[in-house]
Amino acid sequence: MKTIFLILITLFAITSCSHNKDEKLQKKLNAIWSEYYVEDFNQTKNVNILVVTNRKSKNNGFGCNNDSFGVVLDSVTRFGICEISVPKNHVIGEINLAKDNRQSSNDFFKISSAKSLQETDLINFLKKSDRTALIFVHGFNVQYQEAVLRAAQIAYDLKYQGPVILFTWPAGAGGGFIDESLMNKTYANNLNNAKNSISVFQNFLIDLAKNKIRANLIVHSMGHQIALPALDYLGKEKPKTHFVNELILNAPDFDLQEFNRSISNIKKSSKHITLYCSNNDKAMIASKTFNNSSLRVGACGLSNDLDNINVSLVDNETLGLGHGYYSSREILSDVSQALLGVDVKKRLFIKKSEPFGNEKYFLR
Repeated sequence: MKTIFLILITLFAITSCSHNKDEKLQKKLNAIWSEYYVEDFNQTKNVNILVVTNRKSKNNGFGCNNDSFGVVLDSVTRFGICEISVPKNHVIGEINLAKDNRQSSNDFFKISSAKSLQETDLINFLKKSDRTALIFVHGFNVQYQEAVLRAAQIAYDLKYQGPVILFTWPAGAGGGFIDESLMNKTYANNLNNAKNSISVFQNFLIDLAKNKIRANLIVHSMGHQIALPALDYLGKEKPKTHFVNELILNAPDFDLQEFNRSISNIKKSSKHITLYCSNNDKAMIASKTFNNSSLRVGACGLSNDLDNINVSLVDNETLGLGHGYYSSREILSDVSQALLGVDVKKRLFIKKSEPFGNEKYFLR
């Protein structure tokens, strides 16, 4: 009996020692992921989007389609919540809205409900959450409905576990369409609206900070004309307050020289910054010409104070302007790792740039 007992003890010791470092870490990570990823995004799911907008209301009410808000700037900021059904079968990066309820919920986006809120309601909603909020600021020529659906798509595909906030400003063409002859006019109007939205966004971030609410921030294109000046001001005026946790900059339509002048203050207001840029981005070339300026940040102008990632290798310019990559599978996969706090050098498919390149890293 004693011999059998010794054999069992020996086998147990051998078995215990056979667990290598990877197996031990995997066990710890499994427990962490189970706690981190609570919400299930494997099926068609209703996603709540908290809306903050300075678009002028068309009907003095709140809704989630283009009948509710247009492209005119308002002095009033409105708040609400849109419940969007995101189909499990959607192609990542695409947002096809159902024309009627007879179309499959597994294949088409649907607007489930809309509710107006007061800012205090929205703040209280965020305060009750024990997860970090995510703010999305869209770019140029984005109608209201598209902005809402895009926020829902990004939230779903990131499997984002916290509250999602859309800051939607008056972007888009006046008639709901855009063609080459109206491009410059629409761009000028959108740019003017963006600059007139800075203080609104800035004050919203201040309100969040007053209530000890931190957020991750994802910005696209001309939305940087709002977010970056706001963060520059906040970093200068309140340098000890981190208003933003992870700051994700996608294809910034922003002057490189101005960016480099303000980056020190932006860093003070943000915990960490990731910048995605592309040499294929035709919109950056057009913007440079329109603004009669230096290189745009989204065209991969080097800045040493952030993780500057060139996505030209995964952004296929033959499919369009090379400007809409921010909602694609490749970018969202990397954004997900950034939001988890994974160091850029340890993330999948990241490689170091060549010496003297206009970026630090490539996404391949």
